[in-house]
Amino acid sequence: ITKLISQKGLGLAVNPNQQLLFDGIGLRTYQMAFTFTPYSKAEATAVKNIIDTIKKNARPQTVKGSGGMLFIPPCIFQPTFMFGSKENIAISKVGPSVIETIDVNYSPNGFATHTDGTPVQIQLTLSFKEIELVD
Repeated sequence: ITKLISQKGLGLAVNPNQQLLFDGIGLRTYQMAFTFTPYSKAEATAVKNIIDTIKKNARPQTVKGSGGMLFIPPCIFQPTFMFGSKENIAISKVGPSVIETIDVNYSPNGFATHTDGTPVQIQLTLSFKEIELVD
């Protein structure tokens, strides 16, 4: 490659499509998206509790008395896809994972609320990264 790079003065360039070199594997990422449409105050409260619980467990916590220098790592999630009361074998399994990003859209179809101010629909998107390599 250095011979080719030194050919720059001759008007030559390395073809990046020449070959793909294996440089290792990274941790897999995946997303899950959920759309909630609460029809009552109780359902709206349940959706808020679900989102708050996920947010709380996806972030690290500061160790008290450490001056913000030490953290307790966020929770590890192990999603399992179910079909009825059994694991759904039609969906690929995922390994233990952490949540990298949480996106909460309170107006996926335009902003609208119930009379008490709770959103008519909420879309929750979670981006996960597995913490173990799949080989």
